[in-house]
Amino acid sequence: DGIIRRFSFNTRWPFSIFAESGKAVVSTQSTGKKRFIVPVLILMFPIVLSLAVIRHAASFLFRALKPKNYPPVLRTPEESFAGLHSLGYTFTPNFVELCGGNLHLPRVHYVDEGPPNSDRVILLIHGEPTWSFLYRFMIKSLASNGYRVIALDFIGFGKSDKYSSLDMYTHDLHTLTLRLFIEHMKLSKITLVVHDWGGPVGLSVVKEVPNLIDSLCILNTVLPCRDDTVLKHLVNMFHFLTWSAVIFVCQTHLPLGYLLGYASIDSKTRRGYTAPFPNYRYKAGVARWPQLVPMLPWSNKRIIEDMRSTKRFLRTWEKPVLLLFSDDGISGSGASKELFKSLFPHGEDIPIKGGGHLYQEFKGEELSEHLTRFLRKHSAVK
Repeated sequence: DGIIRRFSFNTRWPFSIFAESGKAVVSTQSTGKKRFIVPVLILMFPIVLSLAVIRHAASFLFRALKPKNYPPVLRTPEESFAGLHSLGYTFTPNFVELCGGNLHLPRVHYVDEGPPNSDRVILLIHGEPTWSFLYRFMIKSLASNGYRVIALDFIGFGKSDKYSSLDMYTHDLHTLTLRLFIEHMKLSKITLVVHDWGGPVGLSVVKEVPNLIDSLCILNTVLPCRDDTVLKHLVNMFHFLTWSAVIFVCQTHLPLGYLLGYASIDSKTRRGYTAPFPNYRYKAGVARWPQLVPMLPWSNKRIIEDMRSTKRFLRTWEKPVLLLFSDDGISGSGASKELFKSLFPHGEDIPIKGGGHLYQEFKGEELSEHLTRFLRKHSAVK
């Protein structure tokens, strides 16, 4: 009885801090939760305050060392990606410069494999801190089954260009990029596959172009709209502070290789994930995305409202949906998966055993098999 503290793999991966609605601290009585959480939050305040002082001091030092004429847009040198063939990333690069009205976005990279004229299009959307490299095994498997498979890198990630300023990265930037990309490529009859932050971005775009999307495949992801109870909100806030403090202090000096080690990715493969970021100057997008998480009711209101409207729209979605959550990922058995099951009562739910959060790395073939079977089944129904 009393308070049971259960820390699993989930607590080590940054995205889990707001996905699991209080999974890391469990109590048999709500009063026990309150007695534990409130003092901890009070104790956390001076720690966060101290980190804030360190952060501002470090920021001053970084600015002093930063070149004065620093370019607003960076392009990762091609040599940074040398050797990825040996890791299975063997695709021909494609690039596009997207325009929306008077807005011209930096160059976006994407992979486009399989029959180019196929009307069966699978669009793979990555999250934080990954890029199309994460989907390399799925791309090959799905393309060999006759599908046209496209995986883009969001601005700030992969082989796409990168803003050097954190302030340039917003939820609207990523949703605009995806929507303009779909329009530019003239894609239709899309099976949209979303993972991690690709969920909030991709599912938000679905409500803007529903006629272009035929089906959804949802991997480990969330819709962070902060509609839970105050108590659960405090629990989430407690765990988020840990990761937020790392971002707050490190900013673009975020140790990606070290963090990926916690995802059970070996050192050789980690090089593929960190290849787009030869030094800290290229990590603004990676550092910014976690900061967009709406942890407080008055923070990131734009994202909160967009997520709420996305949820309202998805409740009306009647097209096929496949849920492929890992049972040991950030939300495989938690509130996030239950949310999507409630949004899509007609959806097909197939739990994936093992693999962690970045299970495309370890379960790519299995995920592809489930998705292929799902698409063939619904194609036969049509």
